[in-house]
Amino acid sequence: MLTVKQLFQADGLGVPEDEIKLVRHVDHQNRSIEQVVAENHFDFYQQEQSPKVKPFHNCQVILSFIGIEGHKARFHGAYQVLGHEPFTKSDLKQLPDWLAAAHKDGKRRIKYQLRELDAFRNYRNRLIIQWRSTRGWHQKKDLDIYEILPATVSSLFPGYQEVLLRHDELQAIFADPRAHRDWHAALKANAGIYRIVDLSDGKIYIGSAYGSGGLWARWQNYAQTGHGGNKLLKRRNPTNFQWSVVRTLSTTLSPRDVIRIEGLEKEKHGSRAVGLNWN
Repeated sequence: MLTVKQLFQADGLGVPEDEIKLVRHVDHQNRSIEQVVAENHFDFYQQEQSPKVKPFHNCQVILSFIGIEGHKARFHGAYQVLGHEPFTKSDLKQLPDWLAAAHKDGKRRIKYQLRELDAFRNYRNRLIIQWRSTRGWHQKKDLDIYEILPATVSSLFPGYQEVLLRHDELQAIFADPRAHRDWHAALKANAGIYRIVDLSDGKIYIGSAYGSGGLWARWQNYAQTGHGGNKLLKRRNPTNFQWSVVRTLSTTLSPRDVIRIEGLEKEKHGSRAVGLNWN
């Protein structure tokens, strides 16, 4: 069976096997790794590490994976290790509050200098491995490849603020969630407020998604029906609709709180007065 290191070396990674480390990132200190990736903080997040653990010392390249169900992990990127330096207060300012909160413990950190090797980005979200032990998150031991998904993903998840989907694109994602695992992970990781624009006349509908299924569960209904049960949307052609994310919220937030925030966004967008919200 082909192993991870064998695959990358065969594909041109000119680094000895004992200089390659496999890394599996998971939720840590109440920080969702899927949210880290979706909001484009991953590279900076990965650079920050403990000086006691020194996980990326004594290697030239790390192969970074994101933990998924069943102790599996999907490939995110290959990074050359160029060195390290102290993690400073100015570095901390680059993190959003929900990531910076982990620094309240006052412990010292270091920042690795990592450079992504773009030649291997084509494996992102496609290469899946089975992580044998969930205790250790970095190792030099090689692992067998579990599967390599076909390169049929129409687009990778761009980040919540960059989402713009027409109905046919939404349908494509839900028709093949296995090939769109990054979309599934990101949309399920957060609840939130979303916007539907009817591009035929510019009218707006503001909706909300809450609960453990997050945006994924709510948008799945739109993929199937086009209208999600809304009586004003039922009168319109969903091929003219465009979906986007207004703001993300925690899936643990109560429905009452989410609906309150939804109401505020309806007022901001005027979607009751001149849009497609009837309530």
